[in-house]
Amino acid sequence: MDNKERLVMKSNRRIFPCALALACLLAGPAARLQAQESDAGSPPEGGLCQAGENVVFACSSGRKQIAVCATPGDDSSIGALSYRYGSNRNLEVNIPTEPVPPRAFASGNRVSDNAGGNLTYLRMNYGSTSYTVFSETTSPGGYERNGVLVENRGHTELHECDGQADAGGLSDQKLIGKAVPVDDRVPTGFATYQQ
Repeated sequence: MDNKERLVMKSNRRIFPCALALACLLAGPAARLQAQESDAGSPPEGGLCQAGENVVFACSSGRKQIAVCATPGDDSSIGALSYRYGSNRNLEVNIPTEPVPPRAFASGNRVSDNAGGNLTYLRMNYGSTSYTVFSETTSPGGYERNGVLVENRGHTELHECDGQADAGGLSDQKLIGKAVPVDDRVPTGFATYQQ
C-alpha cells in the first residue's frame, strides 16, 4: 500500500464516523415523527389505557397514574369511557364497572376566564363520588396545570399531574356536547372561570 492509499484510508476513517453521526441526526427526527403519527391516540406503553382504546387524558401523579380511556363507537363516535386511577399492578379505581353510555355518568365543558385562561374538564360520577379530570392553560406565559379533583360528600382531593399530561383527547370534537352533555358546574378551585 502506498502513501496515497494510506492517506485516503485515514481521511475515510475520519469522515465515516462524522457521516454516520450526521445520518443518525437527520434520520432521528423523521423516525420519531413517523412513530408519533402512527401512535396518535394509541395508549402509551405502561399506561392504564388498553389496546383498542384511545387516550382522552393520561398522566402520572406521584406513584399513581390517572387515565380516561375511550373506546370508539360504531359510527366513529365515542362508544365508552373509563376513568382509571392507580397502577398497572393495582388499579384502585376503574369506573364504570359495567358498560354504560358515557352520557349516563359523565359531563364536561370548555370555559375561558376572558383573560387568556382556558379550562377543559370532564366530570365522571360514580355513586356519591365525582372524578373531574381537568386541563388548564393560560397565555401569555404558557402555564399549564392538569390533574383530577375527587369530590365525595363535601370533601375534595386534588391530584395534580407530575410534568406533562396527555390531555389532547379532552378537546376531541366527539366528546363534550356529543358523547357527554355540557356541564356548566365549574369544578371547585377554579373561581376565575365561574359563570
